[in-house]
Amino acid sequence: MSESQEAEMEDEESGDDYDPYDVEELVAASAAKIATLDRQRLQNDFIETIATNYRPGFIRFGGDDFSVSMSLPITELADSIPPRALMAWDRRLLSRSQHLTLLISNLRGVYPPLGADGTYTSVAHRLGTALTFQVGLTSRYKPGKDFAKDAARTFGLILQDAEDDLRIQAEKAAALEIFEFDYNSDHFGEAAPPALALAEDEPEDEGRFDRFSLSSALESLMDQAFLKVVQLRRKFKLGWAGAELLLSDIERTQKKSEDIYQEMQNKFIAADKEERELTRTTVLPHDPLLDLGKNDGINLPLTAFCYLIRRLSLCTRYCIVCHNRLANDYEALKPYVCDSKLCAYQYYSLNRGPSLEYEIIHNPQTVDLLVSIAHSAATEGVIEDPLPVGMGLRVPQPDSNKIPPVHNHRVMPGFAARVQVGPASPAPAPQREFTIGSDGLGDFDDLSLPLMRVSISEMIDSLPPIDDMKKHLERKVKAGKSKPKLKDLDPNVLPAAWSILRWCVASCTSYLEEITSGDERVHGLDPAWRQFRFSVGAPDAEAKFKASVRESQATDKNAQQYPSLYAFHGSALKNWHSIIRHGLWYRQVTNGRAYGDGVYLAKEGSISMGTYAQSGRSTWSKSKICPTNCVALAEVVNLPFQFVSHNPYFVIKDTHWIMCRYLLVKGMTEITYDAQGVEIVAPLMGPSLGVPLVNLDPKHPVTLSNRAIQIPEPSYQIDALLQARTQEYERDENDDEDFTIFAYTAAQPEREVIEVHDDDDDDGQFDLDDDDDYNVRPSKAAPSKGKARALGQPARPADDWKHDPEWVNNTVENLMPPPVDSTPSATMAVQRELRAMLKEQESAKSLKELGWYMPPDLVGDNLFQWIVEMHSFDETLPIAKDMRARNLNSIIFEIRFPPSFPIAPPFFRIITPRFLPFIHGGGGHVTGGGSICMDLLTSDGWLPSYNISSILLQIKLAISNLDPRPARLASNFHQPYEVHEALTGYKRAAATHGWQVPVGIDKLVR
Repeated sequence: MSESQEAEMEDEESGDDYDPYDVEELVAASAAKIATLDRQRLQNDFIETIATNYRPGFIRFGGDDFSVSMSLPITELADSIPPRALMAWDRRLLSRSQHLTLLISNLRGVYPPLGADGTYTSVAHRLGTALTFQVGLTSRYKPGKDFAKDAARTFGLILQDAEDDLRIQAEKAAALEIFEFDYNSDHFGEAAPPALALAEDEPEDEGRFDRFSLSSALESLMDQAFLKVVQLRRKFKLGWAGAELLLSDIERTQKKSEDIYQEMQNKFIAADKEERELTRTTVLPHDPLLDLGKNDGINLPLTAFCYLIRRLSLCTRYCIVCHNRLANDYEALKPYVCDSKLCAYQYYSLNRGPSLEYEIIHNPQTVDLLVSIAHSAATEGVIEDPLPVGMGLRVPQPDSNKIPPVHNHRVMPGFAARVQVGPASPAPAPQREFTIGSDGLGDFDDLSLPLMRVSISEMIDSLPPIDDMKKHLERKVKAGKSKPKLKDLDPNVLPAAWSILRWCVASCTSYLEEITSGDERVHGLDPAWRQFRFSVGAPDAEAKFKASVRESQATDKNAQQYPSLYAFHGSALKNWHSIIRHGLWYRQVTNGRAYGDGVYLAKEGSISMGTYAQSGRSTWSKSKICPTNCVALAEVVNLPFQFVSHNPYFVIKDTHWIMCRYLLVKGMTEITYDAQGVEIVAPLMGPSLGVPLVNLDPKHPVTLSNRAIQIPEPSYQIDALLQARTQEYERDENDDEDFTIFAYTAAQPEREVIEVHDDDDDDGQFDLDDDDDYNVRPSKAAPSKGKARALGQPARPADDWKHDPEWVNNTVENLMPPPVDSTPSATMAVQRELRAMLKEQESAKSLKELGWYMPPDLVGDNLFQWIVEMHSFDETLPIAKDMRARNLNSIIFEIRFPPSFPIAPPFFRIITPRFLPFIHGGGGHVTGGGSICMDLLTSDGWLPSYNISSILLQIKLAISNLDPRPARLASNFHQPYEVHEALTGYKRAAATHGWQVPVGIDKLVR
């Protein structure tokens, strides 16, 4: 960007003023003593929580701030949620011994934050409490302090400097010279990705707080609905289901809750009754609000965690995006979306569903199969719901010549085709004219259904092979750099194609995983048929099936010895895109119903594999599996005389009597040869000694080519996995922070006290020179600083970092004047941050470990202008060596707060020393003017919940980052940065990355 452009930008923004954010209720009428942490109440709530078999945790940060956690081992969660459902939702849940953990943050040092009616207390209102909830997985019963801090923040470190574009362009130009193109391959025009530097795997930290596929959806639910539902429950004495339905109606109609409740009271009561009946097949958690008195306090951690477990148990009954109850008459195994286009867009485009990248890395065969089957269904013109509409796809004009001709279905005696019934995608809007824009693309949603199918097929054809995607995603990059993204694999692939790929995976509501262990495969099948574990249906389908089995055993002696039967179901390849999403239904007929209505299954596998598992007329050319035929192997209740027909085929009307166990896929096989060049043919697999086999009923043998097959117990794999996780689990002891709560006695000072003052200025302007405006006064029972040391506060190490007053005073003597604008809300927010900073600094065991220092003698000149030192960098870093060589004690920052803080971000800039600019070989995410190149310091990345100490930590990490180049000091390091330099660099970085600068930044900085 030229100097003239920068000057022009500054001129355009120089007239911007702040729009003050004034919340009068945050300002007390006089000096107010605010009680914050009631340890006795927190102790009582923790003890009640333990009685429900959940684990509470207390995590204290700097100052008064703390978070509360709740957790449950996944192995115990599996007692209420079927393990097959957990595996289908996210394989990581049972991948190791861990906990499902809820982290409650942004309490602002207040407990309890809620009154008996579920609304924030006056204390919580004054201190700005705004609860946030994070859901993740932890090895221990609670996350580590640093990970809990990171989890409470939603911003990410931007690791690409504003000047990085120059480097990237140069690297691309150089890379083009060394790329080799294989013009004869199927990947013509695809450049081989450049090799990336490998990084060693870091040892796993036990304090990690890891997200999983449902984290964002559950967090959205907790943040948006939990407190509202609690308030409605307390107000109208409803259960969870009734209150949720009432909230949905309130938001839909925008009427008062009282009016809606009076109009439809019976509707909400019926919803609660339905949920109570649901407990026959679904284990729901304890309800802490059920018998709570009108004026009894709410146990926030317990109530929140019980609500979370309840919604997790019922997640397939609700839209994963808007959280409203699904209206479908079919319940899937995995969570899905309603028929709203907005929900579909967020689910697919904003990655609210399963992680595509995780599936490609850990389950590539399944992804390959899903994409191949979708391609077949689209190419042959049968693909219907769910369709990828509402996703904002922009696609080229499809080739209308590829629309397949309409054929009458050939009637085959004996088998009925399945029906497509299940979670519907948004129905296509009335067709509009498909208009090509200036980019050569049009809206997918404007296409007719036949052209939609062609477009899906064409988009899939443009994708690279799944194995190439896997290799790309598994490339290890240097620590701190962004992980590889699919869209970077091939720039020629349209964004719509990547979205179609995500749709192929995320719309699959069944569980599919290829079986690679010989012990777990069905024995006696041709090796040309790949075997997949296959589960479809509601999470409680297994429980309903087992209940039906027990009922059959109570009435049939043969069922007592042989509880179930097995049989095959074959269908054309093009139908399996729908089957694996909706299951085996029978409402639409394509092959006739010679033996009555129902799902048709054959005991002889060759019938299903040969006649009914018709091959597809096309296949995805990039597929490694190249599926041609698909057959399901299902378990059914052993009551054949109650079937619609049991000879020559099983015809079963009650679909809950059928559980799909295996999906058999015939495709391409690798041919191997011996030393003499003779093809090696793998033998049919024999029985295994490791996995128990199903005891099959000899009256109804399941065979292939008249040879008996042997079926491993389908539940063995998950049962063994769950048993392994149970054996690995070791209960952690509570740490010292938790003991401060559990060991609390009333003899200790109950509460810390903050004094908050305001002035009598009617115009909202504060006297910022009055130190008493933000002095922190300990409670009367709190010990003095000296006594605190005597009571056990450790002295700092002798080699700890030391503050150099002369160095700082010489730097700030010519500092620009402080900001003059303020608002009451901003003043209180800055007071709160200042108090937290000073308390964290005073209580730090080591300033070197803290990493920053706020000189107390400079506190008080102006509340809205801070001076902070950053110090004690890793001694191996180039920046640390440069500072040591030049005898520099610290990097000195100025922080300026706007009158709209905390809605708008503060402005951070380095005063001294001067860093080497990026264009001269420097790095560290410091702009040429001394400001910081990070999105979290702009309007786009900033959130009011961020605290200054955490941001300082992020800035220190950014300066310490060695990529793309390490931070170094300039030769004129002793020359302080000017303010206009910092502002120019800040704007240049924001313009380069497309970030929005805060309104009124010029007025704040100049």
